[in-house]
Amino acid sequence: MMQMKALSPVETEAGSGGDGGGLRHELKLVSQEMAYPRVYRLLMNDSIGLRTLHPERRVQSVYLDTPECRAFQDNLSGISHREKVRFRWYGSEVDRVAGRLECKIRENKYGWKQVKKLTIEREIRGVDRVSFVRKLGEDAGLDWQIRLQGLQPAQWIAYDRQYLGSADGKLRITLDRGLRVWDQRMRFALDNRFPTPVPRMLIMEVKCAAIHYEAAQRLVNRLPMMVGKCSKYVLASEPAEGPEVQLLYT
Repeated sequence: MMQMKALSPVETEAGSGGDGGGLRHELKLVSQEMAYPRVYRLLMNDSIGLRTLHPERRVQSVYLDTPECRAFQDNLSGISHREKVRFRWYGSEVDRVAGRLECKIRENKYGWKQVKKLTIEREIRGVDRVSFVRKLGEDAGLDWQIRLQGLQPAQWIAYDRQYLGSADGKLRITLDRGLRVWDQRMRFALDNRFPTPVPRMLIMEVKCAAIHYEAAQRLVNRLPMMVGKCSKYVLASEPAEGPEVQLLYT
């Protein structure tokens, strides 16, 4: 049986380049959260030979946007080039965390990420919004300081993520559940109390390098879910603009 190279957390998240720089496709499928056992069973029985790439873990992100919510508006408008900036960390902690800055870039149908790992632990909950962004820039360096100018905390998003990969290494699949979101736009300090009500959903993403798009398409064609748009940031900012949840028999 083919042995798959164990991917690091950064490689698992990043796409074909391992550091976030590789062009990739992302196909997104959404159903109700209770359909997870059926979807997982279908995936694990598929002929591409999926196996676990990394233990399931909690993913948390604070998304940054302009006061006018430009990133949110760009996504709604569907413009060809758009960017989202976030600070991401792993685990349930909110008081002393080490994470990384990410700029997720989309150009037409392709996407990639620029990533800056930050080794200094920082407080999240209770930190005032201005200090939070300023300290991120100080720790990340000049290029990121410039990128962060004019941005402020907009949404705090958390979910549980499961990581799967095909035996040939061409496809990576993530399954997200337990989604929680907290609107930060009107808060003086970051806070994860009083979540925004959102549907309980299962979000599946099939990720691949551009040259493996046909393999990804063949996989999703075998699943009882339709590919569609799904931005957690858009859902958090305006739940009415979130994805249509496809109902599956469980």
